[in-house]
Amino acid sequence: MLLTPCSISWRLFHRFLWSHRLTRTKVVLVVVLLLVAFVYTLKARQRALVLTHDLEISWAETGKCPACFGDTCKLLHRGHFQNVHSDRPLKKGAVSIGTVDGKTVIAKTLCAEHQWQKFERFICWVSSRRQVCNASSFILETMLVTDVVLKLPWLQEAWRICHVEKSALSLCLPARFLQEVKQLYVDNESTEVDRIGRAFLATSLLLNVESVLLRYFSTKSTTPWPFPKFYGACGRVILVEHAGRTLDTFMDFPWGVRADIAVQLLQLVDTLRGKDPDWVLFLTDVSFQNFAVDSRGRVRLIDLDDEMVIDRRISHEQTEMCNEQCYMDFQKKLFNDPYHCQDILRYTPMMYASICARILSNHLKYPERRNWGETSEANEEQSTEDKVEEPLKGLLHDPPGEINGPLEDALRQCVQETQPGGRLNAVLTLQQLLKKT
Repeated sequence: MLLTPCSISWRLFHRFLWSHRLTRTKVVLVVVLLLVAFVYTLKARQRALVLTHDLEISWAETGKCPACFGDTCKLLHRGHFQNVHSDRPLKKGAVSIGTVDGKTVIAKTLCAEHQWQKFERFICWVSSRRQVCNASSFILETMLVTDVVLKLPWLQEAWRICHVEKSALSLCLPARFLQEVKQLYVDNESTEVDRIGRAFLATSLLLNVESVLLRYFSTKSTTPWPFPKFYGACGRVILVEHAGRTLDTFMDFPWGVRADIAVQLLQLVDTLRGKDPDWVLFLTDVSFQNFAVDSRGRVRLIDLDDEMVIDRRISHEQTEMCNEQCYMDFQKKLFNDPYHCQDILRYTPMMYASICARILSNHLKYPERRNWGETSEANEEQSTEDKVEEPLKGLLHDPPGEINGPLEDALRQCVQETQPGGRLNAVLTLQQLLKKT
């Protein structure tokens, strides 16, 4: 009779039981343990198959490097990231989710496909061999791997390569900050690795500086910034901590939850304005989609596209009163003449006004506050595809009756101050009112 592996295993198992004279209870226990071992082995094989399947990361476009954000792709390999259909261009935003060191991490793309194409054409244009150009390798032969990229005037002009509108960040980016950032990308000035690091830096500065800002402020700065942790970059995606759900998903939560989020938003502006001895960060774009709340209830700024870095040493604090038209006029002057960058610290309290008007206020009662502080040029430049419909209500809709009046007065003064210092006093009042409820 032909013996199969299964019958052989059973005979050996039966002989083991007979030789050891096991009781029925012990036999049952042995069988259960064997079943557990079998299930565990089966699950382990399934996990191994999933891990192997997850190694398909063509969607990160690593073949485009070093004309990319970075090459720390080992994080994608060991992070069990979900597969992405790579047969069509990736849209800007989160593209995959995985885990690194027990933390939920997202792979995020910062640019649309047409922006990458314009960048590649620019590489070929500045290359000495335009006719046979391969952007991914020729970037190492261009000025993009020299210190020219760290010269602010050149960067201000080159920013237009991939962007229709001007960037306030590129206009006012401090030279001292650029030198600080360089140390993150360049270890040794005379090696091939140095040139590759410079290519990563040039790509990040010209395509989207969010990767540079996150890398610097979440790894090098000692200030506890309210940003998601930066884990690295693989090809044309970056890997950052998953910061939770965006603010628009909290609109119908109980009042206590919404009040706590509002306090944290105002404290977040406190941090941007005054927690770091060297830098002030100016948030110029405020929307529900730019903030998230993590599983521990902490508010995080998750979109740094329009974040401005200000050198505290060369700017001056605001002393005079300023409201919406004043702020809009300053924005126009800033985009027309970078000389006004030295005055920008005076306008950082306007971040409170933007938060109060565009997120905290009840837009059913004050619909004009939804687009508070936006210039007409900014509205025209934002494509219909990029626009996200904001909630009709504000975060602080339907407050408890006992604080309704004082809350409305403080929000009004925060948005439209009537005396010097009125906005900052209103912010303190708001925090006190909201912490009591």
